[in-house]
Amino acid sequence: MSENITFSVSGSETYYHKDWLKTKGFKWIPSGKKWEKLNILEIEADQLSEYCREFGLYYERSDKGMPKFDYESYLWDGNIPDKNNWYQDKSLPKSSTEKN
Repeated sequence: MSENITFSVSGSETYYHKDWLKTKGFKWIPSGKKWEKLNILEIEADQLSEYCREFGLYYERSDKGMPKFDYESYLWDGNIPDKNNWYQDKSLPKSSTEKN
């Protein structure tokens, strides 16, 4: 199984689903203006995701985020950008209404 997941639901539409969120064990986080449930398994997170998609609720899962980028190993592998070529010079197209 995967690690425990944090699942959060936010947005103004959650007002109409607050009773459902309370019965599922979500807690209101005033500082983040979202409903949050901690330490759930992937199966439960999938079920909650289906409900949110069905009703158009915005949700976030801690296991579906961006992978962490290891910049140190990126540089260590020799991928240091060439500081002499920060950008490429591009020529702009000429206007067809320009007088010769």
